[in-house]
Amino acid sequence: MSTIGVDIKTFKNGATGISRYVRCILDELQQIDSGNRYVLMECKPSDYVPANPKWEKISQNRKMPGTLWLQTVVPKLIRKHGVNIFWAPEQIAPVLRLPRGVKVATTIHDFTFRRFPETCRRTTLLIMDLLCAPTIKKSAALLPVSDCVKRELLDFYPGLQARQKIIRTVSNGVAGPGVEMPPVKRGNFLFFAGNLEPRKNLPRLIRALEVVNKSGFELDLHLCGPTGWKNSGFHKLVESSPVRERIKHLGYLQDDELRNQYLTCKAVIFPSVYEGFGLPVLEALRLGAPVLTSRGTVMEEIAGGSAMYFDPYDVESIAGAIMRFLGEGGDIGPAIDQKNLERYTYRKSAEDLLEVFGMLK
Repeated sequence: MSTIGVDIKTFKNGATGISRYVRCILDELQQIDSGNRYVLMECKPSDYVPANPKWEKISQNRKMPGTLWLQTVVPKLIRKHGVNIFWAPEQIAPVLRLPRGVKVATTIHDFTFRRFPETCRRTTLLIMDLLCAPTIKKSAALLPVSDCVKRELLDFYPGLQARQKIIRTVSNGVAGPGVEMPPVKRGNFLFFAGNLEPRKNLPRLIRALEVVNKSGFELDLHLCGPTGWKNSGFHKLVESSPVRERIKHLGYLQDDELRNQYLTCKAVIFPSVYEGFGLPVLEALRLGAPVLTSRGTVMEEIAGGSAMYFDPYDVESIAGAIMRFLGEGGDIGPAIDQKNLERYTYRKSAEDLLEVFGMLK
């Protein structure tokens, strides 16, 4: 039996993509792993309550940044609770004063800080610049969330395989079963889910919507997600846009509200220039929603032939894809490859992660 420590401080940030990833995998691990003991560690109390009797949650209430807590307090907790495997699901692991013999498995979500540093917050850049490379060096197992991120990992840090590290994709998934496309006619709006941040490419989407509506297609746009950062220019663009009355920001949506948008939109549009995985694309396809998204990104790995693609850097390409979709009926889109979608479940992700833990014993 191993004692597996897990950093769950992500839960203090609410229902972000990473916190959902961690929560869903932990839920599955509780059901499939009867052999190991788990110690969940957080710097602020959260609502996550493990039901498995072999699981323990260590909640603290530290008045310090989470990254500092991870580097200074977590190594002491690891030693105190006899942890011999530690899962770092937020791309940064404790690298200072880590007890000898502890094997670290680190999830790698993306390389935005290297590919598009201008889109990141300064604090994020500082943390990643200081701690990402030491984390990769310290980790016995590296777990990219997609094959695309795996290729980037090997490009940015050559020689990893020669160091006999475990490198294995442990992808995102979708909780719950998919549904058939509803028989009712879909609404007259496109739907985007995600942070309002620069790499999501929303200014070009707004300009494309202007082209579409000017061409005679009357179409709305619903946006949902956290406010994000570095988006003042986007808000000014919306305020001055001739289609501003057609754009609705719904803010953060609960799961049932999000599901309703996927089920009733004409299509999901996801114009991001860079993602580590692209979870909204997978969620949309699982619920039968047509998807229009960016060519040359990880979204092609996830969606395959189930989506329509455009050049995310070209407004006319985005607008053209929307109008082609509308011209083809606007309610159907490409056939969804259910066999491809079956690869992405949190049960499979948990099984893959558990296999890695077994390799680290």
